[in-house]
Amino acid sequence: MARRVFVSFRFSDGFKYKEDLCSLFKENDDVIDCSENKDRSSLSDDSIKKYLYAKLRNSSVTIVILTPDALEYEKDIWSGKIDDWMYDELRYSLEDRENNRTNGVIAVYTKEAMPKLITKTTHICNVCNEESVVNELLQCNNLCRKNMLNVKEQYKKNACKGIFDSLEDSYISLVSFEDFSSNINKYIENAVSKRERIQEFNISVRM
Repeated sequence: MARRVFVSFRFSDGFKYKEDLCSLFKENDDVIDCSENKDRSSLSDDSIKKYLYAKLRNSSVTIVILTPDALEYEKDIWSGKIDDWMYDELRYSLEDRENNRTNGVIAVYTKEAMPKLITKTTHICNVCNEESVVNELLQCNNLCRKNMLNVKEQYKKNACKGIFDSLEDSYISLVSFEDFSSNINKYIENAVSKRERIQEFNISVRM
């Protein structure tokens, strides 16, 4: 079955990555691209909501491209509240509404964003006593990050305490642009699978 996907990206530094993905989607019979190129960030809040609800209703997976400019959300200068198109795209993707289920979500990071997202660390497991070098996810002011490592304890795939399976133990998996581009169907189907068992995760729909 072909999967309908929506790509969320920052125009300032993510447009090229988005175009590269859309080119790959055109060559893939298993993916239907529901994205677009217009910047609608000047719309009113109500118009944004109506537009995104309609867009997301026709998709099952949202792909968030994490570039350096996309990691931190823009805020209103007066109120201090988040006023960011990408935040709206993601939170509406995570909402479970009438006639519009929660989307599966994949966070695809670029090499420029990697130093702000991941670091290497040594971990000694108190279950198996093995020492290993693992990726440690750094904190950032992003709703994607709030939905990583959020599997409920009884469904955790990796038995080692403090170690999480990169694909199964986060509702939003963090995947490099290169890895995603080389195996699109694998990651989209993984997101769809978690969408079907969303009750296994603690979902955050807002910051």
